[in-house]
Amino acid sequence: MAGQTHPPTSFTDMIGTWESNVSGSVNLITAIQDNQPGCKLLFCSTVEVYGNTGIDHHKLVETDSLLPANPYGASKAAIDLFLQERMMNKQLNAVVVRPFCFTGPRRGAKFSISSDALQIAKMVLGKQEKVLRIGNLDTTRALTDVRDIANALILIMISDKTSGQVYNVCGGEPLKMRYYTETLLKLSGLKNVEQKIDNTLWRPIDIQYQDGDSTKLYNDLGWKPEVHIDTTLKDLLDYWIRKLSS
Repeated sequence: MAGQTHPPTSFTDMIGTWESNVSGSVNLITAIQDNQPGCKLLFCSTVEVYGNTGIDHHKLVETDSLLPANPYGASKAAIDLFLQERMMNKQLNAVVVRPFCFTGPRRGAKFSISSDALQIAKMVLGKQEKVLRIGNLDTTRALTDVRDIANALILIMISDKTSGQVYNVCGGEPLKMRYYTETLLKLSGLKNVEQKIDNTLWRPIDIQYQDGDSTKLYNDLGWKPEVHIDTTLKDLLDYWIRKLSS
């Protein structure tokens, strides 16, 4: 869900996602535990495991309760907790990371901000009329550049300090989703773009506010985000323009 994916099309799809995430992860973890005990596993959990725990606008920390508010978050929370037990009992060399919302060049169009960027790029190139299909722009997210996220994961994997730990990977200022859409439009130079709500892009179960604290990661490894969100959005839009032009 990081970066806000578009919603599944049905409840059956959501349950299928839950089952595949849990069973696939358990099978992989068991295989590593039984056959490659020296392997270090990095499990990519998600901010969605916290659900609406941050609704009071506090920065979420690793010790906050896991109260997922959708099937995807529930599936991730199940494996998150399973791995914490395995790590605590010294059965697996692993680390759990919980990335918050992120985006950047090459981000798939099924994610809301990248979807906006793709549509706007099409408008810039004259391949789409100036009607931007949007979902809910009134939720709040602190967004991190995907390149900063990738650097964090590399540092976590190569460090001897991180085994058995849980880390939030996040940064940026909590802003309305509307800010990211409006910034992309401003960067494009387009005028008079109509924004039209598309019910297929509207998540019926949504998290209202997400902001995270990555102090633990900074204290252990010195990581902090370096790319400003406006640079991220410009690079994302430029990526889609180049891709559509080639």
